[in-house]
Amino acid sequence: MKKRIVVMVSLIIGPIIAGTGIGFIINIPMLYIISVIYALMLFIMIPSDVFSKSTLDYTIKSVNPSYKKEPLDIHAGTKEQLLNFLLVTVMLIICLLSIYFLDH
Repeated sequence: MKKRIVVMVSLIIGPIIAGTGIGFIINIPMLYIISVIYALMLFIMIPSDVFSKSTLDYTIKSVNPSYKKEPLDIHAGTKEQLLNFLLVTVMLIICLLSIYFLDH
């Protein structure tokens, strides 16, 4: 239980600290950098077969025209992975909304 809390807190605090430090070094508003870090984290958390599945099916179909597509087997992963994904998504949304409301 403690490990999960530490991971979740580090998913929140890590990008904020990194974005603040990088923002001071290269003189860009820290919310922009934090948003980019959260977007990269979100992109990394997406399962790898999501993007390659359709390309693979097309390649197989071009080689073997009688290929029948397998039924879609989607698994959500563990609860911890889903919570981490949701946490990063919520933090990205909060950053983007902060940028929008603070700039306007």
